[in-house]
Amino acid sequence: MATLNFFGGLSIQIVAIIIISLAPTTIRCLDLTRTQTLSTLTGSSGQQNLDLSWGTNATHIEVQLAYPTLGWLAFGLSPTGGMDQADVLFGYVNDSTKEVVIQDRYLTANMAMMAVNLTLDTQQDWQAVSGSKNKTYTTIRAVRRLRTCDSSDRPFTNSLTSIIYAGNFVAPLSPTATIKKHNFRGTTSVNFLQDDNLDDPDISSEVSMSLEFRMDNRTITGDADTRYNCKLTTLPNFEKKYQSIASQPIINKQNMKQIHHMLLYVCKPLPAQYSSRDFFDCGPTSNSFIMQYCQNLIGGWAMGAPETEYEPADVGLPFTPEMSGLQVVLQIHYNNPERKIFTDDSGMRFLLTDKVRKYDSGTLMAGVLSLDFTMTIPPGLDTFHIQGQCSDKCTSRLLPPDGINIYSAAVHMHNRGLSGVARHFRGDQEILPPLASELHWDFNFQQSKPVEPFRKFLPGDRIVMECNYTSINDSNPVYGGEGSMEEMCLVFLDYYPKADLSTCGAMFNLPSYLDTIGLTPAKILQYGILNVSPAMLHSYNESVRHAVKGFLKGPVTSLITSQKWTPDLAAPFEDFYTEMNYLGICIGKGNVSVVLDDEPPESGWYIDQSQNTC
Repeated sequence: MATLNFFGGLSIQIVAIIIISLAPTTIRCLDLTRTQTLSTLTGSSGQQNLDLSWGTNATHIEVQLAYPTLGWLAFGLSPTGGMDQADVLFGYVNDSTKEVVIQDRYLTANMAMMAVNLTLDTQQDWQAVSGSKNKTYTTIRAVRRLRTCDSSDRPFTNSLTSIIYAGNFVAPLSPTATIKKHNFRGTTSVNFLQDDNLDDPDISSEVSMSLEFRMDNRTITGDADTRYNCKLTTLPNFEKKYQSIASQPIINKQNMKQIHHMLLYVCKPLPAQYSSRDFFDCGPTSNSFIMQYCQNLIGGWAMGAPETEYEPADVGLPFTPEMSGLQVVLQIHYNNPERKIFTDDSGMRFLLTDKVRKYDSGTLMAGVLSLDFTMTIPPGLDTFHIQGQCSDKCTSRLLPPDGINIYSAAVHMHNRGLSGVARHFRGDQEILPPLASELHWDFNFQQSKPVEPFRKFLPGDRIVMECNYTSINDSNPVYGGEGSMEEMCLVFLDYYPKADLSTCGAMFNLPSYLDTIGLTPAKILQYGILNVSPAMLHSYNESVRHAVKGFLKGPVTSLITSQKWTPDLAAPFEDFYTEMNYLGICIGKGNVSVVLDDEPPESGWYIDQSQNTC
């Protein structure tokens, strides 16, 4: 068994060793029509960048990696942009035999447990095409099918794919020898099958002003590998309506290695005690109460995204006089393994036009709206599923007769999330693929992704937002909430034309919830709660419901914490979130809410069939 140090600084055990053919026989030769230079995320000062080239046909992809090294090179398809469950091409030129070694590997990483495994696939799908090494430079070239039907491989699809890459200056002595830790590594996103003939639209004649949201030279401390910093900014006064027709990242070139992704939220009016806090920590472990008021996502950027993101033709994101003076939060995730202290003025720019386009874009937030204990993840479980419905009764009331066109989607959970899928139903028929599918959720790698082709969503259609969590490291229940230590299960859908419906989701039925966990009226009395009547438990009045939940949170927490949770014990709890009646909440123009009693249809859990398509 060989030991590796790969991508991170952790010791990695190879759990399977398979020696593959080393002969550099040419399998096929595709034209390498595209090249991308990948900047290093960590590495030596002045480090050069990795050249990635590729070409495709209807069935195969051929990839070439080139870098000034005498050691190994690796490239992986990642579900999130992190190491875990990445499908890795690993290769080098053997110093003694001059043979090209190409290996198909699979990487798993549990950073909480400090455990990383890099295994050789039983089915070796990457095959050597060629390779070379001179006194300073190594080039490897390999080919495989776009879809291999191997559960350890990831398909190449016509969508933006997160990739990781790394290298070392020393080659292994043999396929089974110790592999030295990387000297450089990085991550980005690439669409390997994108049509190169698609030109960016020319919007220069439309743009009348720009709007920037920046960090304003704030100091980023070097006390952690990862930081989330937020900058609060006030929108200017808009004397008339504008539309944003494109957005761009503003990246301080000195800080390119540290800036991982950015998100921009519009806030509801903030309480006075928060409105003056213009710079604050807002990461997954921070207890920032400001973010609960700032949930309207209007923009984002992540490493590997295009330099300019364009709205669809005839569509613009509205900035109206009614938005004047609202506050906006810019959140930047800094990846800083070298723990540098630096100042940053990066941010985002919106290109606005006063030549108003035909359609306003809108954002629909759908999923679980129970931001309280009625959304409960019991402690100590490997997995726990929750579903939240956007009812067909809501969409039939508040969407226009011709429906809307969804063009972008962003799943939102916090750091206990494992996967999130936004499913689309029309009657009993599920429309595939899902509107959004994050099957390997990572809070550190969240971004909005295009829905291609645009999806027509009609009145009477339903969204089932399905989230899977782990609470294996928790000793107390995790409740729904906007704080980073709580959990959410939402999807943000960008669409046009803008409709009355802005929020559509599920609020779980309180009496049914109490029945499910066994908190009977008699037990409520035993906890000394005397001021909660049956009528109050069934009330639709928001202030009454809020008061009742305040009274009952202590008894609920005590009861759930007293249980030793197992998958069998949790199963009825999961059934509650998929089978019981719930309150369908529809929020439209003017924040007017419609509350509907709804019964979810039988949908089962989502099963990804993409690997079965070959």
